[in-house]
Formats: sequence, C-alpha cells, structure tokens
Amino acid sequence: MTAKRLANLLGRRGIRTWLAIATIPLTLLGALAIGLVTAALSTKEVALYHIRAGEQMTANLAQRSDLALLYMSSASVADTANLLMGNPLVKEVRVIEKQGEVLYARSNGKTRVWPYPDAPVEGTATAELDDVWLFSRLVRTAAPASMDSALPEAALLGNTGNEILGEVQLALSKEALLKARRSIFFGNLFTALGFSLLVVIATLMMLRWFSHPLEALADAMHETRSGHWTDPEPLVGPREVREIGDSYGALMKTLRLREEQLRDFNQDLEERIRRRTHALETSNKELEAFSYSVSHDLRAPLRAINGFGKALLEDYGESLDALAHNYVQRICDGAERMSELIDDMLKLSRVTRFDMQLTSVDMSHLAEVVASEMREQFPNHPVDFQVTPGMRVQADPTLLRIMLDNLLSNAWKYTGRVKAPRVQFDRVGSDGEPVYVVRDNGAGFDMRFADKLFGAFQRLHGREFEGTGVGLAIVQRVLARHGGRAWAEAEVDKGASFFFTLPD
Repeated sequence: MTAKRLANLLGRRGIRTWLAIATIPLTLLGALAIGLVTAALSTKEVALYHIRAGEQMTANLAQRSDLALLYMSSASVADTANLLMGNPLVKEVRVIEKQGEVLYARSNGKTRVWPYPDAPVEGTATAELDDVWLFSRLVRTAAPASMDSALPEAALLGNTGNEILGEVQLALSKEALLKARRSIFFGNLFTALGFSLLVVIATLMMLRWFSHPLEALADAMHETRSGHWTDPEPLVGPREVREIGDSYGALMKTLRLREEQLRDFNQDLEERIRRRTHALETSNKELEAFSYSVSHDLRAPLRAINGFGKALLEDYGESLDALAHNYVQRICDGAERMSELIDDMLKLSRVTRFDMQLTSVDMSHLAEVVASEMREQFPNHPVDFQVTPGMRVQADPTLLRIMLDNLLSNAWKYTGRVKAPRVQFDRVGSDGEPVYVVRDNGAGFDMRFADKLFGAFQRLHGREFEGTGVGLAIVQRVLARHGGRAWAEAEVDKGASFFFTLPD
C-alpha cells in the first residue's frame, strides 16, 4: 500500500478511531513495559533472598561444624548436614579440614566438582554459576566460657580461641529461582495485560464520552452543508465540547435567521425585478412603436417634401431666380439628410435590441468580404487594403459584420483625398489581451475632441466628408454588447488608428 493510499484511508477515519489508534497501543506497551520491569525487579529480589538464605545456611553449618573439626569426627556434623540436605535446593554440603582434607561431604544427586570460592577471613564468600550458587566460610573456634585448665576444650584450644579449624562449603541450586522467575514474569505479564485491558476499556469509554458528541456535531454540520437544516441536540461531555455545541447551535440560529431574511429580501428583489422588467418591456414596446412611427409616419412627409421640391424645380425651375432655386434645392437636400438620419437612428436602435448568437467567427475573412464590397461600391477610389489572416473571435456574426462595415467604411471614407490611400486591419498585443486595430493614412482628427468620437450624431469634420455621425456609435454599441471596448489615436492629416477588444 502506497503512502498516499494509506493517508487517504486514515483520512476517512473518525476522531474516535484516531484517538484509539494513538492511545491503545501506547497503553498496552506501557503496561507491558511496567510488567517486564516489575518482573525483573521481583526476580532480582528473589535472587537476593536465595543468596541470603544460602549465606545463613552456610553460617549455621560453620557454627555447628567446629566440634566435628576439633575432634575430627564427621558424625557430629551429619545431623546438621542431613537437615540442610532436606532442603531440595541444597545440592551439596562439604566440611573441609584445615589441612584441606574433606571431613564430610554429601551431594543431592550426581556428584559434581564445583569451583568453590576461597573463604574470606570474615563472612561468607559467594560465587554464581549458571545453575548454582556456591558459598564458602571459615570455621573458627570460639573462646571458652572460662579459663579453667581442667576443661578439655581449654587444653585443645589453648588460652586464646578463635583458631581456624577448617572450612565449610555449600552449593545451592538456582532451579527455584528459574521457577520463581517464570512464575513472576508470567504473573506480572498477565497482571499487566489484565490491567491494560481495563485501561483500554476505560480509554474507549472515555473516548466515546469525548468523541460521540463531536461525531454528532460533525453529522449535523454535514447535513447542514448538504442543505438539510437540522437543530443539533445538546451535547453531553466535557465543558469545551458543550461550549462548542452551544456555539454551533447559536451559529445555526443566526444563519437560519439570516437565511429567512435573505429569502424575504430575494422575494422582494424578485418582485422589484419583475416590476422593473415589466416597465422595461413596456418601454421597449413604446420604443418599438416609436421606431415604427419614425420609419413610417415620418418617412411619408419627408418623401412628400423631397418629391414636391424636385417637382417644383422640374416644372417651375426656369421661372425661379437663382436664389429661389437655391432655397428649393436646400429643402430637398435637408429632406434627404433627414431621411438618412432616420435610417441611421433605426440602425442604432436595432443594434441595441438585437438578440446575439455567439459563435466562432473568422474576422479576417469577414473584413475581406467588406473590403471587396467597398471596392465594387467605390471603383474610382482604389485603396490598398491589408488584413492579417487568422483573426478568429467569439462573437455574433451579424453584429460583427455591422461593426466591421462601419469601421472599415469610416477608414475608407477618410482616405478619399489621399493620393495613395491605405487601410490596414491587424492584431496587436496588450498585457496578454488581444487588441485589434484599423489604421488608415487619411484625414485623421484632433485628439482634443476624441471624447466625442463615439457619440451618436457627433462629427469631427465638416461637409467635405459624407456621414451622419452614427457609424462609430454603432461600433461602440456592438463592442459594448460583446463586453469589449474601443478607443482611437490620430493626428490631423496623418491618419487615424481605431483600437478595439473582443474578449473570449
């Protein structure tokens, strides 16, 4: 199992599992360690007890062997030796004369030669082998109770006593220690395991006491996140857990109150939007009615004015003087211009209300189509038109065609008085955002009036160039509906550059 899968598996576990994983093994290891240490200490105490018992038995044997060594009689020590050999732990008893000869020896089982330690001047010498402890002690004479020379002991001992008579040796088996060690080890181990089991049970109960309210709170939060609002039950547990539950309950009440307020606000907002939408629809219908009135009701009087003016010139033009002829001609021109303004205003309104259908459009190809139509429309005004291929955007093809038609015709128009007219449609970069530009080498304009450039019916040139001042306003409306923007840079008689963006 990889580390990532293990981390994901553990990440799906609850807090109780995490606490159990962290607590139970440590508790078991701690109890086992305590049991082992206790067993080792207990075994050491048992060993010391046996050593002290061996030293005591050796001292008793030495105390009861002085007369046997004094009279060189093993019979007097046999009772004490037999009493000691009655202990199953005593493996051998030996009484050694001063000259090194064995006065008495008895073994429990097979006789072995053990390397007994040399007896010290005072006390008992101890040596430890794998299976036995070995003890050695000197036997000394005791000073007589009186200095009466008639006593036989006085004759044997002289007048001072404390004479070395020999040595006693005792071998004590470690079998009891091994049995005691196993018994103590397993006893302590089982005791530690039982205690660990009790600790684990208590730990699990405490973990449940801690984790159960937190799990209930987590479930309530999960339900809330899923959209099902539930009132959490009061948590039972430590003070901090209860405080968390109380804080969460207060938070839920606040959120529910805010949700109700937001629902009421949304309902009110929807009602206001509905009223505004209804008002907007009514205004749009009125605007459509106005547009219909403009396109039909105003066109008839204009056609009448223009038609009667031309009829007047044709039928009575010879009888009119030059001034009257000029007045009538100006009336006809004004009517025609008024008709053009009405058409442009209708175009501008249609761009605003047009339902867009965004798709991928090859803007380079669309610009080539517009330029081809302009060459046919103005055969006497050849323009060097250059377009960068591959400029593809997400836009409404109808609105994009209207925008390019107005933008390119504007550049085409203002190069009418240049000997070598040139229009370039290109793409440039600006801070990672694609920016498109239409450049011409035409009349240009004064940048002081650039803020009026994209306004409806705003013109920066006189009658030397045709137009109503609506084309660039249409360009601005189309770009605004696509989320783009437009700006221009120019210099009088040195051409103009119109920049625009079309975000994806």
